[in-house]
Amino acid sequence: MFRVNPNLLISKKKLMKKWYLSLALLLVTGVNASAQLKGVEVVKVPECRQPYVGEYIHIPDVDGYKTLKCDFHVHTIFSDGEVIPENRVWEAAGRGLDVMAVTDHVEYRPHKYIQSDRNEAYNRAKTIENSSNVIVIAGAEITRSKPIGHINALFLKDANPLDVADPLKAIDNALEQGAFIMWNHPGWPNDTSTIYKVHKDLIKQKKIHGVELVNGFEYYPKAFNYCDEYGLTYMGNTDLHGVYKQTYRTDRQSGPITIVFAKERTEAGVKEALFAGRSVAKFGDLLIGSEKNLLALAKACLSYEVMAVNGNIVTVKVVNKSTLTFNIMQDNRMNTILGNATVEFKVRLDDKLRFANTYITDDSQLVVDVASLR
Repeated sequence: MFRVNPNLLISKKKLMKKWYLSLALLLVTGVNASAQLKGVEVVKVPECRQPYVGEYIHIPDVDGYKTLKCDFHVHTIFSDGEVIPENRVWEAAGRGLDVMAVTDHVEYRPHKYIQSDRNEAYNRAKTIENSSNVIVIAGAEITRSKPIGHINALFLKDANPLDVADPLKAIDNALEQGAFIMWNHPGWPNDTSTIYKVHKDLIKQKKIHGVELVNGFEYYPKAFNYCDEYGLTYMGNTDLHGVYKQTYRTDRQSGPITIVFAKERTEAGVKEALFAGRSVAKFGDLLIGSEKNLLALAKACLSYEVMAVNGNIVTVKVVNKSTLTFNIMQDNRMNTILGNATVEFKVRLDDKLRFANTYITDDSQLVVDVASLR
């Protein structure tokens, strides 16, 4: 038999009393509001406005290059995305990005009401470029099954010629326009990051220039090796389909980006840098890049001062001039240098400092000799 706990019951009398009190309070509030609003022209309610809170990511310029924060894989309603192109650009501005590429699927366009020219999304996004201060790049995603998988073509002049049956022909049509070709999410959709013969052939022919090592909420350690072995550009992107703030935790700067070291903050500067391989993929606190680029980034972000020398032991003060985090391992001790932080720690002159949150390949990280700091 179902029994009701008498302590949870509210008597009808008490319930009616609460209702009357609530009604009386509402009437009083309404009267007061009416009296206060009489003759008022405008009432502003700023507390109801969505606060403008972007992801503040500061990285100093590196070796004389402009450090640019980029996302080279984004979708809109012109393929299977849920956001109009103009709002994608405003999202990028809120994220603190310098560069965003519009890369809608060439073949997959599930929204039946969208059947326009394949450049339309880029053309609309481009109208927001000046007011948002985000460089907007024209791109497209060639969308096929493995083994070739998905391929992004960036810096296109016209996306329509990529809509052909043969994906290799689509890549050639993009290359004729001077496109940068990126192999997308090699570990998706079957959780194996296999490099197939078609990829090796394209790399040998210089028809693949970069690999997307981070995509959305996953990354592909085995694919780090492909960038290192074949001299390809390290890249990380969101592959964003939904609304950014409903997709990522912005309090943790978790949305992946590609950090690019460009000669100038222009589309041409970004393109030159990607072809030259000057980039680092960032995902949360994880930094993935070539040894040269990771070392240049670390040197630009971290300044140091030798505070004391006691034989073979050196006390070093390190100032992090960026918002990036660096985890430095010495022996079995971890020194975490948070963004904008200053720390002191002791090292031996013969120590090697391993940057534990950096990766060059799946089993190698940035290592610096302490002696080189003197």
